[in-house]
Amino acid sequence: MKIVLTYNEKLHFKAAVRQFTDISIDEPHSFHGTDLGPSSVEYLLIGIGGCLGTTFIYCLQKKRILLDKLGIVVDGKLSHVGKRKHLRLTEVKVNMQYKTQGNSSLEKIEECIKEFQEHCIVSNSLKEGFPIIVNWNNQS
Repeated sequence: MKIVLTYNEKLHFKAAVRQFTDISIDEPHSFHGTDLGPSSVEYLLIGIGGCLGTTFIYCLQKKRILLDKLGIVVDGKLSHVGKRKHLRLTEVKVNMQYKTQGNSSLEKIEECIKEFQEHCIVSNSLKEGFPIIVNWNNQS
């Protein structure tokens, strides 16, 4: 899995992944950006919510439970931490509200609620941690 980011201006980048080639990443004006797209932290929160949502829906589909709607709110808390007061994401709360169609089995829904989180690649990777290896190449 690979993405490519290209610097545009100020703090604005364009990202490309698979056939999606025009994804903006920027910071809001309050963080000295040009506000041309979500920030990297916002994309991280989008990834958490999207992953949890898709794994929950996949479980419901496997159990043949039809969904009327699913709303997900992901709320990330930024805090200044450590001696140097670096800004970090210190907590993420996810609120999922769903409505199923017809007389869906409450037992099967409860099974999905218990099981779906263990299948989310994004949230589990973040909880367990993983190395990030950065290589620098000066192309002057």
